[in-house]
Amino acid sequence: MLWHNIVADIPGGINNIPKKMKIRMLKQVLLAALIFVMPFAGNAQDSPAKHVKHKHKTHKAAKSASLPAWAAAHNYDATAHVYFPDYYTFYDPKRGGYVYWDNGKYIFSPTMPIFLEKVDLGKSRIQILKGLSLDLYPELDYPHYMELYPANHENNMVPVPTLQNE
Repeated sequence: MLWHNIVADIPGGINNIPKKMKIRMLKQVLLAALIFVMPFAGNAQDSPAKHVKHKHKTHKAAKSASLPAWAAAHNYDATAHVYFPDYYTFYDPKRGGYVYWDNGKYIFSPTMPIFLEKVDLGKSRIQILKGLSLDLYPELDYPHYMELYPANHENNMVPVPTLQNE
């Protein structure tokens, strides 16, 4: 029943309601409002900033747990792309896998390429590509990296990219 209906049923209106009854009614209205607002008040304490912080910590923990086996040997923290110059292969932490040359093009795989399975990448030469955004694909500029970091290997099983003339 609404407040104005209650007051309308009283002869003489609100002025004829005894003071104790007015106070009791006011308490009941405040209690009802408080009961209605309480479920929403609990959510207000969890500010978006706290959620972002919490998610960031969880994301960082998940990221460190999924680092490749060779990462610790190179003090690699998955904040940049990695180039393995002797294998013409990139590691892309954002995509969570390897980019390597296969059948005339670079392809992505979440698993290590077959030709790297018996290689100890913890002892291999790597180049951490700091400054290159994780949103970019380093394989799109592979001729630059091939010239900048020439291969030094004697393994004929490694597919060698062909340089494209522009």
